[in-house]
Amino acid sequence: MDSATGTSRPAWHRRLWSAISLVVLFALVEYVVLPKLSLARESLHRVSELRPIWVITAATLEAGSLVCYSLFSRALLGRSRPRFFWILRSDLTGYGVSHVVPGGAATATAIRFRLLVLGGADPADVTATVTAEAVGSPLALVLIAWLASIPALFLQTATPAYLTMFLVGLAVLACGALAVRERSQLERFAARLVRAVQRRLPQRVRPWLAATALRLRDLLADPTVRTAFLVWATLNWLLDAAVLWTFLAVYGDPISPIPVLLAYCAANLAAVVPLTPGGIAVVEGVAISGLIGFGVPAQTAVLAVLSWRLLQFWAPVPVAGLCYLSLRAESRFLERR
Repeated sequence: MDSATGTSRPAWHRRLWSAISLVVLFALVEYVVLPKLSLARESLHRVSELRPIWVITAATLEAGSLVCYSLFSRALLGRSRPRFFWILRSDLTGYGVSHVVPGGAATATAIRFRLLVLGGADPADVTATVTAEAVGSPLALVLIAWLASIPALFLQTATPAYLTMFLVGLAVLACGALAVRERSQLERFAARLVRAVQRRLPQRVRPWLAATALRLRDLLADPTVRTAFLVWATLNWLLDAAVLWTFLAVYGDPISPIPVLLAYCAANLAAVVPLTPGGIAVVEGVAISGLIGFGVPAQTAVLAVLSWRLLQFWAPVPVAGLCYLSLRAESRFLERR
């Protein structure tokens, strides 16, 4: 089910995308992940030497990253937003579901939409929020990668990887600046696009789409929302990247955060294409290869990335289950009241 329009995709489209995802997943596991795991087996004894203080530090940073994402959601939801603790549990539920369910992103969006509306948020506000997050969060990641590439390009050896990251980030930011400058023309184009889409949709869906488009326009024109993009969306990525840097420092020598940020951004941008649930195997392969390419020892890179993904990808899954159960129990209690 397409969460934006309420229409189902053709069956052949879903089957084709599932087949492509499986082929890509098997190729990544066979040629990228498994060869790296052999390096990890040779140095597993180093995991047992990990002190609890470092695990607590990494877990605290990861929790801070998730809280920042929910603060970002709260800023976008506007006046109809539920309590922050409700938003946080809804976000955690969607985050965990996206990691374990096939077609995780669409399923997680639908569950998160239902929970936020159940908490009192307006459906149009939730749809506009999800749409804005889908655009704003990757843009914040591109901004981090571009800013990290500047000192890497001018203060270190100007490798092709640094130059590519700098040019891609510059192109994206230039498009953003052009869109802001020509906002009136962009709004007219968006209005024509919405009208063209409306004519091809069922009559019952058209008012809902128009209301969502207006809410999204007002949302992006709000200075508070633009500040939330720069602060909470950026902190969400930076705190998560700090977890990876922490494990790299624990398993090896502390390294410059610049190559860590570049490898981290490349891995997460590669996961934007939903080939596998939560980017599994894609993120690990790109992050490990990127860190090795930036001079991190192979064993250190493998252990650090696997430890980071264990905390970032798998640890929230049981927490998501508990959050969903608590939300359902609370909603039933409120209905009885």
